[in-house]
Amino acid sequence: MSKLKRDPRPFFSSAGLLPVLLACCSNISAWAEESPAHTELNGKVSSRAGDFEFINGVPTAASSAGLFEAMDFQRAAQVYLWSLPAMGLKGWENANIDAGASPDLDGQFVIYQGYDGVAGIMTPNQTVKYIIAFVDTAKFGPAVWEVPPGLTAGYVGDQWQRPVLDCGVAGPEKGKGTKLLIVGPGQKVPKHDPSEFKVVHSPTNVVWLGTRNMETDPVKIKEVNEGFDAYPFNRPNLKNRPMLEKSGKAFIQAQPHGMAFWENMNAIIQREVMEERDVFFWAMLKNLGIEKGKPFEPNEKEKAMLIEAERFGYLMAVNNTFKKRFDGSNYYGDRNWFVALVNDPMQKQENHGELDERASWFHEAIGSTYAMKLDGPGPGSTYLGSYEDTEGRGYDGGKTYKLNVPAKVPAGQFWSVSIYNSKNRTLIKNDQKRAEINSINGLVQNDDGSTDVFIGPKAPKGMENNWVKTQAGQTWFTYFRLYNPEQAFFDKSWKLNDIVEVE
Repeated sequence: MSKLKRDPRPFFSSAGLLPVLLACCSNISAWAEESPAHTELNGKVSSRAGDFEFINGVPTAASSAGLFEAMDFQRAAQVYLWSLPAMGLKGWENANIDAGASPDLDGQFVIYQGYDGVAGIMTPNQTVKYIIAFVDTAKFGPAVWEVPPGLTAGYVGDQWQRPVLDCGVAGPEKGKGTKLLIVGPGQKVPKHDPSEFKVVHSPTNVVWLGTRNMETDPVKIKEVNEGFDAYPFNRPNLKNRPMLEKSGKAFIQAQPHGMAFWENMNAIIQREVMEERDVFFWAMLKNLGIEKGKPFEPNEKEKAMLIEAERFGYLMAVNNTFKKRFDGSNYYGDRNWFVALVNDPMQKQENHGELDERASWFHEAIGSTYAMKLDGPGPGSTYLGSYEDTEGRGYDGGKTYKLNVPAKVPAGQFWSVSIYNSKNRTLIKNDQKRAEINSINGLVQNDDGSTDVFIGPKAPKGMENNWVKTQAGQTWFTYFRLYNPEQAFFDKSWKLNDIVEVE
């Protein structure tokens, strides 16, 4: 054990401990001081939540009820922000069920592809194919996921969209294919051939098997799609089921509004395990009528409060996403481009859990993996978002805007510009059935190698391939994605220009 250095200053000298003691006494005095707002509670007391009546320090019956209502409302609004990752994933689960998958969540895959196919997903890429399955390990036990070789990027995720394991080109198998044995919380690993399976443990009962097929050759696309499979380990009879695909109107996956939000939240609480980090949020839910093992039966007054709290939570979420205030979220500092995925995939930092950071991302998007948040060159992707013009106004579908993309974009695979409607965070609707411009689609380039992308009701002459159509009444935001980003993006020697309004 090392010896402590002796402080040569006298113990009670002006340079020693006495100033510290005086400072402590000063703080204690300040602690005990009364401000005008904290005098004896008698009569009417005003606050941001309203006026309340007290008699000899105790609230009247009516004021007590009002204070409890305010407490429940505030907690419900905060629960909204806390729940966004789980509720976003529940939206995709519901979309799979809408496409024909079992509500018991037995692992059958659904594919989402093309403009119409991905139209209900929050902030999708129109170019890639999404292949999605869910397994409830509490019902079926451990599950198997077979990932074929090929250009895929996905992960095993838990109910909160935390990555259990990245798979595909960014996973440990580096795109060579793998066979996973996924074990739920508290479950024993079943007997298996270690040379055949890689065992992974999920902290939640429901497991999300999500991936993107990024192959561009039609033959290879089909081959990779057919190579995926998922089923409960003890139900091999469910192997090789056909991949489902929804036709017709897309299921909107964004977190629902009104009582539908709370009913879906209750469904998650009833089936999931409580983690240590969430114990106080579960306590808040209990006072809102959502408690594991008990029916959710709010009365009309309670429903009205919950509906209002969901609405307020939604407004906070919009602000938290489109007006990001996180340190470093403005990527360049002098441009109107923000880091979209602001949270760490595991949703925690050394000294805090990422409550607001993850709420920001999962309001606007779905999925969060290490391959989506690279801090240097490599396989994967990175995202920049622009949510408003340089004057702080949301983008107007009735106006025309231009984005000049400088030459030599540092994307080893390709880059894309995607336009999303602000309401549901889904692809902007237009009769083109195109909400995305990407570098593999034969774009018109300027003489200096840069590319102009236009967003608005009408394309400039000769720029139809470089244009996404919007219309009056629509509001939108955009992502600029780089696939396999290169060093010039990270050292910012290459900078993306701001979007500007044009006549």
